[in-house]
Amino acid sequence: MLVIAGHLFPLNIKGGFIGVDIFFVISGFVITLQMTKLYSTSPSTFLRDFYSKRIKRILPSALLVTMLSLLATSYFLGPVAVNEAKQDGGWTTIFLGNFHFHNMSLDYFDTGTQASPFQHFWSLSIEEQFYLIWPALFLILMIKAKSIRTRQSVLLAIIGFSLSMALYLSEMKSDPIFFISSSRVWELAVGALLGLSTVSIRLPKSLINLCLSILLVASITISPTMQWPGFLSIPVIVATAVILINNPSLGRVIALDNKMMRYIGDLSYLLYLWHWPIFIIIKGVSSSFGNVEKLYIALLTFALSVITHHFFENPIRFSTKTTPGTTISLGISAVAVLSGALFITYQG
Repeated sequence: MLVIAGHLFPLNIKGGFIGVDIFFVISGFVITLQMTKLYSTSPSTFLRDFYSKRIKRILPSALLVTMLSLLATSYFLGPVAVNEAKQDGGWTTIFLGNFHFHNMSLDYFDTGTQASPFQHFWSLSIEEQFYLIWPALFLILMIKAKSIRTRQSVLLAIIGFSLSMALYLSEMKSDPIFFISSSRVWELAVGALLGLSTVSIRLPKSLINLCLSILLVASITISPTMQWPGFLSIPVIVATAVILINNPSLGRVIALDNKMMRYIGDLSYLLYLWHWPIFIIIKGVSSSFGNVEKLYIALLTFALSVITHHFFENPIRFSTKTTPGTTISLGISAVAVLSGALFITYQG
């Protein structure tokens, strides 16, 4: 919600991009809980089951949005725009979009140029890069490190190294570090540490409200002109971590734990995927960009997310028609075919 609000109202929600940082912590936390459950259920098939579930969860919707965005870009913005989008789409399909955009010296916050409809896929690239490495490390830790403290120490070391690199680069490097994986891993690892530690307690509502206030104030006051992530990203990550520690069964936070917010949570991945190409296309074809256009973006994003969630995402995600091995094979094949087609047809 913060990311979308930041894109629609950049003058008011200047720091809406911190929604991605919040997402990384939550993602590391939730996936690590799922990994722990999978490992306890069937250690011998842990990696196969994990990647099968990830593919079902991530790939179908990402590939669908990629293909439909290319078609819409071609129709509304023309051959030049879709040709450039093919290259971007090829890199994001193989989850290397963040490196591609960084190497292009792309400024995430530059509103003066025609942005890529796949620019927002950079965060998905970082997430999937983390989950190519973390499950294998998790498996080694579960087998070799019998002590929970040893496992925690490894994650703390990863957090310390990545955070130190982020702080160093934010202070010393003139190039933008927004898309660099090494400066983002610590955010995912903080969530993973919480999930691995299974810390879940009842926190005072005043503390949770304080943390929510920190996130909201940060989204309004943090400027996109600063190097990010940097020192100011630390309170954002800490506030998110504190909220995650709270056990909802011991004390509900009504602002977060209600039917509407749960449904938005269910749609969150699709809302994120759909909003940006819709934003880019509507902005590209409109002679003006005011509240009417922003309302169109919001309504179309929500409508497509709901339709995709109920009629495409969930039927595939919860299908039992394919084995984990078949799912992995199909996922790899789909990525290879689409990315290969985009790179081959791109005219550089």
